[in-house]
Amino acid sequence: MTNDTPPPPSSRTQRLLKRPLVLILLGSLTLHLIVGVIIGSWKIFSILTEEAVEIEVVAPPEAIEPKQRAYKLQTMRSQRSTAISSQVPISVDQPSDLNLPNIDVPQPTPGDTSIKARGDAGNVGGGLGGGAGGESGFATLFGNTSPLVGALEGTFIDFKQDRYRESPPNEGWMEAGKSFLRNFDLRQFRKFFNAPQKLYATHFYIPLMSADEAPRAYGVESLVEPSQWVAVYQGKFRSAEGGEFRFVGTADDILIVAVDSKTVLSAGFTESNPGRWEPREAPQQSGPPVSQYLPKLTVGDWFRLKPNEPQDISVIIGEIPGGEFASYLFIQERGVDYVTTAEGRPILPVFKLKEFSQAERQTIESDGYPKRLDGPNLGFF
Repeated sequence: MTNDTPPPPSSRTQRLLKRPLVLILLGSLTLHLIVGVIIGSWKIFSILTEEAVEIEVVAPPEAIEPKQRAYKLQTMRSQRSTAISSQVPISVDQPSDLNLPNIDVPQPTPGDTSIKARGDAGNVGGGLGGGAGGESGFATLFGNTSPLVGALEGTFIDFKQDRYRESPPNEGWMEAGKSFLRNFDLRQFRKFFNAPQKLYATHFYIPLMSADEAPRAYGVESLVEPSQWVAVYQGKFRSAEGGEFRFVGTADDILIVAVDSKTVLSAGFTESNPGRWEPREAPQQSGPPVSQYLPKLTVGDWFRLKPNEPQDISVIIGEIPGGEFASYLFIQERGVDYVTTAEGRPILPVFKLKEFSQAERQTIESDGYPKRLDGPNLGFF
C-alpha cells in the first residue's frame, strides 16, 4: 500500500536548508522591503512636518531704475544750484557816483587766428582737403580731419609698433607692403599700430617738410617717431567725360598709386618700394626744385575711365628712414596737347578730386614750379 501522507514540516525545512541560493534570495528581498518601508516612512514624516520657507524679495538696484535715478540727479542739481548765492543786480540813480574797479580785458592780437590742434593749423591752411568754404573739421597738409565730398580716406600706419604699442613687429613695410600691394587690402596692416584719426585728402601735392608733420597731422606725434610710416588713402574717383589717363609724380620717400587694385605708378626712392612695378621709361624730367635729393618724375601706366563710372583708387605715401617728406602727383590725359617747358617737360595738371580753394592754390604755387591747376576734378560725388 502507498503512503500519501505529506512529510512533516521539519522535513521541508531541511530541504530548504539544503538549497542556500533560495535562502539568500529570500533574505535579500526581506531586507530590501524593510529598508524601503523605513525610508518611505521617514520621507512622509519629513514632508508633513516641513516648515514653510520665507522668501525675501530684494529691491532692484538703483542703477536699473532710470526714473528714480533721473529724479535723484535732478534733485542734486537743484540743490547744488540753490546753494550758490544769487547775484543781485545793483540799481543806482546816478551811475557816475558808483565806484567800480577797472577790469582789464585782454585784446586779441591782430592776425593771430591760428588753431592749435594737430600741429599749427595756421601754417597748413592750404593743405590737403582745404578747410575753407564752410567745411567741417580743419585742414592739415595730409587731409581734412572731417570727411569731405569726393575725398579719399587716409589711414596712418606705424611699422615700428604693433597694434597694442607693446612690442616691435617681426616685419616692417618692405615685408608687409609686399603683401598689401597684391590686393590693397588694409587688413594686411592690422597687426601694426594704426592712428585712430582718419584724414580726408583731395590732392597729393604736399610740399617738402619735416617727416614728423605726418604723425602730427594724424594726432599721434607723441606716440610715433617720424620714420617707417605710410599713409594709405582709398576711395573712388571718376571722369565725367571718360578718357585714357596716366599719373606722373615723384616723392621723398614713397608715392604709389593703384587703380582698381592694380599698381599704375610707383614713384620716389625705389629702394623703399616693395612692389614689382617698374616704369616703361627711365625717369628723365625733374620735379619741383625743393631738394637736390628729390628723385626725377616717374611716368605711370595708361588706364581707361568710362564716363561717370567710378573706379577704386589707392594712393600710398610714406617715409621710411625719416628726415624729410614730400609728394607731388600730376595726371596726364592722352590726346591733350600740353604746353611744354624749355626742357621739354609737359606742364601737367595737379591731380585733384575737387576744385582748389584759394589757400590751396597759394600753397601749391609757392614753389614756383610750372604746373596747371585747371585740370579735371576727378572726385566721385
